[in-house]
Amino acid sequence: MGLVSKACLLTIILLPAMLLASLVGSASENQSLFLNVYVGDVAAEKALVVGYDDNPEGLPFFNATKDLYEDGQLYAVTESLLYRDGQDLRLEFPVKGYYDEYHVVFYIPGEIELTEISCSQGIEFLSSIYDGSLVLDLQGFDLTDPVVSLDYKAS
Repeated sequence: MGLVSKACLLTIILLPAMLLASLVGSASENQSLFLNVYVGDVAAEKALVVGYDDNPEGLPFFNATKDLYEDGQLYAVTESLLYRDGQDLRLEFPVKGYYDEYHVVFYIPGEIELTEISCSQGIEFLSSIYDGSLVLDLQGFDLTDPVVSLDYKAS
């Protein structure tokens, strides 16, 4: 077997292995976010955030000293997502980083009237009512630094 034939054979053997290695490497860089955000009553101005995130460093509200994070599972109670201006309230949910899968469900109590939803491009949402609460299911793919803002009033 000549030198050219050996080089072609080696290329045929190694090329699929190199392609597979690059795919595996890029898959490990992908991040997924699956969270449920439970907004407390209007007076509490707190939110409970539970779910799965590959890397909580992209969550500005996450406080490693008081919130729980283990093997991708996250549990956090935060006041840093909610803002009040008289009767007007706003929930800001920014996330830093790239996410190949983004899925956040907001549960908003029935005594709150939603006035505006603002989402980063690429995020779609569905709304429904469940057990007296407004449920907003937001999803997106291939997002960088996604932000969701919810404006509401106490009814």
